Amino acid sequence: MVKIIATDMDGTLLDSQKNFPKELDYILKKLNEKNVRFIVASGRQYYNLTKQFENYDQDLIYISENGAMVFDKGEIIYLSEIEKEKLIKPVEIARKIEGTSIILCGEKSAYTDNRGEFFQRHANMYYEKLEIVDDVLDIVREGKDRICKIALFHDESSEKYLSKEFDELKDDLLMSVSGELWMDFMNIGVNKGTAIERIQESYNITYDETMAFGDYLNDYEMMQSCKYSYAMANAHPKLKEISNYEAKSNDENGVMEVIKEYFEI
Repeated sequence: MVKIIATDMDGTLLDSQKNFPKELDYILKKLNEKNVRFIVASGRQYYNLTKQFENYDQDLIYISENGAMVFDKGEIIYLSEIEKEKLIKPVEIARKIEGTSIILCGEKSAYTDNRGEFFQRHANMYYEKLEIVDDVLDIVREGKDRICKIALFHDESSEKYLSKEFDELKDDLLMSVSGELWMDFMNIGVNKGTAIERIQESYNITYDETMAFGDYLNDYEMMQSCKYSYAMANAHPKLKEISNYEAKSNDENGVMEVIKEYFEI
């Protein structure tokens, strides 16, 4: 029997208009009755996620920043800080790529030096705390926060314009295309999958007792962490290749439909 369920947010739990499933509150209560923990696993910031779920009173686990920060019962149980010297080079390279914006994601807040309206509109969807500074590298030099992720935003396509530009850093940082316009850098070995494994270990839960849903390449390792791995119908083809099952699309209530069927809700 499944004991934990992890789901990505954008393109997975949320529909294309960023709406929650109408049944979510009811389903969460039913899962709570069955002692099944629900995990929100996202590239979003923790403070954004808790804001999104403020109307749901269930005891949720949050995997934020694509696995670089994990919160349980409101407390950080894991944070993978990137060494200061590893933060400078990707920022310097990104600044040379036209159409690219930089966010440093920290424990206290996220930081950017781009004030552009188009970028800000997209960034504000995922970052509840986003501080605009004169130079993001000042945060690094002055040690103002523990940085666990670099998020790059490209105005047109992250996979097309960013994914091949940082090969020289592949031995220092894990790089993941996390959305159509987003690319993330974290410590090697940090991803949603390793975060799931930490939770499994903490609660003595097995691979066979875990279910997960995702749609993009930042969900790749999470799909490999569990038996009940569901790629959404709208998922990236490479994610579908390594997932054990397929769910209906995010616009067809795919996550809720699978949960209702499995638990006979």
